[in-house]
Amino acid sequence: MFITAKALTNRIITPGFGRILLSAPQIAEQAKPGQFVMLKYWRGIDPFFMRPFSINTVDRAGGTLGILYKVVGQGTEILADLSADAEVEILGPRGNGFPLEDGMTRIAVIGRGVGAAPMRFLAEKARSMGIGVRAYISANSEEHLFDKAAYEGSGCTFTGCTDPNVKVTDFFAEDLKKMKFDAAYVCGSKRLMKAVAELSDEYDFAGYVSLEEHMACGIGACKGCAVRVNTKDGSEAYARVCKEGPVFPVKRIV
Repeated sequence: MFITAKALTNRIITPGFGRILLSAPQIAEQAKPGQFVMLKYWRGIDPFFMRPFSINTVDRAGGTLGILYKVVGQGTEILADLSADAEVEILGPRGNGFPLEDGMTRIAVIGRGVGAAPMRFLAEKARSMGIGVRAYISANSEEHLFDKAAYEGSGCTFTGCTDPNVKVTDFFAEDLKKMKFDAAYVCGSKRLMKAVAELSDEYDFAGYVSLEEHMACGIGACKGCAVRVNTKDGSEAYARVCKEGPVFPVKRIV
């Protein structure tokens, strides 16, 4: 759906990173963990394309959704200056979300920095279903473990890693030796995705990845976000991250 929403708050967390809260009841009602929205929050046609953002938080009762962002270019520079009460055009929710199944007892969510943004929504949804969640999040500093308090507040077991010489997936691998996971969900790094794919082979759990690609249209028309995927017959094909993704089984990605 395409709506005009109001920005409620826009808070700079640390230099170069911020969190915006939007009043968007229609989208908050429909959104699933792992989906994204396309945003436009400037007048005119420069920049021309809307910008994609993962959904970081959803409050269905309050009708709000939260976006965690990093200032990396013209679009997000404008977003950082967005004031409360400003109008934002939203297209969404878009894409396929993370699958969560009744009967799951424990899952892992794994990510790095701002790339881990969709994992908070996933973890909070899983906890509401009674599923145990262990979060493994890496960043280059403690202040970039943006949602640590939220994970712990919702009852997740949180492992943060800021040591550049240590892989956060090593902590997950150690836990796999002593407990069973139904699934692991990863976002924010191809290195993390590769590690989860290898561990899923060894320990027999379902693995899913949310891919990050540059998007222009966000609806599958331009095919600018296509990635190579494995097919059932053993060949390779292309899939659009905005349409067939952004969530894929981790073993499907080439």
